[in-house]
Amino acid sequence: MNTQHPVVMIHGMWSSPQVWDNFRSAYTARGYTVHTPTLRHHDIAPGDKPARALGTTSLGDYYADLAAFINTLEAMPILVGHSMGGLLAQMLIAQGHACAAVLLCSACPRGVFPMRPIMLPGTARIFSTPGFWKKANRLTAWEARYLLFNRLSESEAAQQTRQLLWESGRAASEIVFAAAMPNGPATIDFQANEIPLLSLAGDADRIVPAGVCAANAERYGRRCDYRAYPDHAHWIIGEPGWEQIAADSLDWLADPSFNPRPDA
Repeated sequence: MNTQHPVVMIHGMWSSPQVWDNFRSAYTARGYTVHTPTLRHHDIAPGDKPARALGTTSLGDYYADLAAFINTLEAMPILVGHSMGGLLAQMLIAQGHACAAVLLCSACPRGVFPMRPIMLPGTARIFSTPGFWKKANRLTAWEARYLLFNRLSESEAAQQTRQLLWESGRAASEIVFAAAMPNGPATIDFQANEIPLLSLAGDADRIVPAGVCAANAERYGRRCDYRAYPDHAHWIIGEPGWEQIAADSLDWLADPSFNPRPDA
């Protein structure tokens, strides 16, 4: 794929653009111009109190900010999204804001059931909090270790946990309960266009299990290349071996069979 297309990397829940340090370096080394926008109300330091409006910030708000940013670029971007960032990428794809996309352990749009029993130990506290859908939330150290960092060492998991931010309860509810929101922001047209997609999952992922990613990829048909990695979990962007994940995504983008449409 022509490196004249900029890359926009979209971070996920509880995160900041710092999570892209590894991938940004790998993509820059291959000649890409990389942008790592900050989602609304995520421009704070770890440990800071969240903005009052964060709890009711919608996926639609995140989408609107990203779409506005993409519209300032000189060329149609390649999107790289992790977790909730992968869902936001899919929302943008459906509205024609990308020429290709790499989805990393991506949360899924409406039409793919997101819940699996393995998620519950790490998510039950948040989802059982009265009115969680209008409150900001943050993972405990145990929840973060269980859900996100189960393929990191204890010291690395602790370091990553210290970097986590607060997240929107409304955005979380729009993902988990998307089936009950037929007109919600997670409702997209999977066949709105034909841009190429790569979906990468970790077999040990506990918050977006590989089966969820596989079902999501299947909705796109043959234009979505799906791969699962047995030695990876949700933090596929920073676990030992992340270099191979980045290299595989870059090799896929370089494959001429996955070039963007001429009009993209």
